[in-house]
Amino acid sequence: MLPVASVTFTLDELASKVLGVCGKDCERVATLLSRGSLVSGDSRYRWSPVEASPEEVSALLDRFPDYDENRAFDSDLCVLMLFRDGRGEFQITRELGLQKRFLRRRNFWDEAMELVSDAQPRCERYSYSDEADVFGVALSEQACEALRGISALLRYSSLEARIRALRAGRIWLFSHRPEHGTQG
Repeated sequence: MLPVASVTFTLDELASKVLGVCGKDCERVATLLSRGSLVSGDSRYRWSPVEASPEEVSALLDRFPDYDENRAFDSDLCVLMLFRDGRGEFQITRELGLQKRFLRRRNFWDEAMELVSDAQPRCERYSYSDEADVFGVALSEQACEALRGISALLRYSSLEARIRALRAGRIWLFSHRPEHGTQG
């Protein structure tokens, strides 16, 4: 059993958790707010039920960004790469990807961003729980080969091995918006 933690959320923070589960569906958001509980992954949230009119819920949801399929990918705003391989999903954060191996001048993140930007990522959805646009990139065998070639730049050999095992498929890039946060 995991310990219980008591955390105080603002209404916007609570709404962000709810949106992460059901998206911008006014009726479902109102139902969850009035229920006073939510299960998301391994986390359970409980609060005093919030009764809100459809207009109030709509006004609350207007404070959150909408998905925009025409949003252009900007590698400077990307914070996470999510890969899927035969063993499941794994991710590389910007922070981790920028770390250099001993005596290396280049880093994996910058090289990978150049590679995936050339593949023209397309915006597939907005993740309210991550506060990020999610861009998908189809990886050809040649792109995977290029990623495998730069995997030696990763600081951790376990991640290098996962990248070396990649085959053609998709990766997802999580990018914060310049106006990062719930306003926007």
